[in-house]
Amino acid sequence: MIHVFIKTYGCQANVADSASLKKYLSDLGCLIVGVESDADIILINTCAIREKAEQRFFSYLGSLAPFKAVRSHLAIGVIGCIASYRKEEIFQRFDSVSFVFGAREDIETLKAELSDLIESVATKKNLLGDGGRSGVCRDLGTALNRSMVNIMRGCNNYCSYCIVPFTTGRERSFVMSKILERIKHDVEAGAKEVTLLGQNVDSYKCPETGVRFSTLLEKVGQIDGEFWVRFVSPHPKDMTMDVLDVMAANKEKLCSYIHLPLQSGSNKILDLMCRTYTIEKYLEQVAAIRERLPYAAISTDFIVGFPGETEEDYLATRRVMEEVRFNMIYSFIYSPRKYTKAAQMIDSCSHEIKQRRLAELQARHREIGTERNREFIGKTVRVLIEERVSREGLLATRSFSEGWLGRTAGNIRVRVSGDNLDVNKFVNVLIEKAGISQIEGSVLQDCKHSGDGVELKNMAA
Repeated sequence: MIHVFIKTYGCQANVADSASLKKYLSDLGCLIVGVESDADIILINTCAIREKAEQRFFSYLGSLAPFKAVRSHLAIGVIGCIASYRKEEIFQRFDSVSFVFGAREDIETLKAELSDLIESVATKKNLLGDGGRSGVCRDLGTALNRSMVNIMRGCNNYCSYCIVPFTTGRERSFVMSKILERIKHDVEAGAKEVTLLGQNVDSYKCPETGVRFSTLLEKVGQIDGEFWVRFVSPHPKDMTMDVLDVMAANKEKLCSYIHLPLQSGSNKILDLMCRTYTIEKYLEQVAAIRERLPYAAISTDFIVGFPGETEEDYLATRRVMEEVRFNMIYSFIYSPRKYTKAAQMIDSCSHEIKQRRLAELQARHREIGTERNREFIGKTVRVLIEERVSREGLLATRSFSEGWLGRTAGNIRVRVSGDNLDVNKFVNVLIEKAGISQIEGSVLQDCKHSGDGVELKNMAA
């Protein structure tokens, strides 16, 4: 039996790709293992969105050479975004790499190559013999059953800072019937959370029928079963009201959570980023979300220190954050990427100033996030249990006692106290405490909640 270890960097689309490869390889008779030392094949699924991710990848790839030195049958493969444009460099720098397969290339071709590779590795392994192994990763039924489904590939937007269009190519949507078939299969197999993935889901268009994202979302919401549906990421320039209407009409399944990347609060910077929307348009969309989905949680992305960003531009971002009061933000210092338009721009802002701006932004949002979380105290929320927490576990070191961890439909982390709980179960939780990154409460047996997971009437009070 061939043992495979998969290392995944980057976005949820990469996580979904890795999950798909794990299933494919398992169906071929391979065993997915949890540590590199147990592997006959090591696959690295790469991300090129930020320079730091590339640096981590190259450092990790270099660390694998000793495994190859002592086990000559070991095959190391690199797939994903970095493989799309640094293929020759990878081969030149790392003799240990067996193959490189880019994100633009056809996934079925990759599967065919992997099938051939398995046969080759198996032959070498049998000829060379096989030492004892330990640490095999087995499914113990302790993980949330998620389904992550790519509905499209690529991107047509060419934001000036982003390398994704160069590594994944133009947008290519998948056939809706195939997507629905996959989701039905996963739900029947026990999936409790389905996430639809795309660089810009709002531009989805079925290549067979021409239907758009709102129709796909509605069809997914009509699938039988108890499960939640999320999607990432929409683009503010393409978000349409029919998507919000579908979400409002299907709140039992379609989570009231929208990640709407803003990037900057300055129209000047948005123009330099080639984002093709204005702050005014963005705020109109936020207002529409809150009108149709009153309990919806909204998160966003911010890039700090983009070339040309002045202190006033940065303060404009702060003002938008204050006005919207996002539930969560994901914020980063600008990272120049090869081939992008922004990489050619003059950057006169020092790294120290960028660090200061980012630290201030994040510190203020920690206050806002805590205030938003405190709004849940005394309310009952619907929670999907994701994992068990023990005093001996990693999470217990974060001042948690024994209990359970889950999330609301709004993607808010919840620590849950209660008996007879289990992973992959929905429960109603009365919120009693709130902190920066999570809320805490106890399970209630008899209560009513709105479709988007927030209390209508607490019957146990």
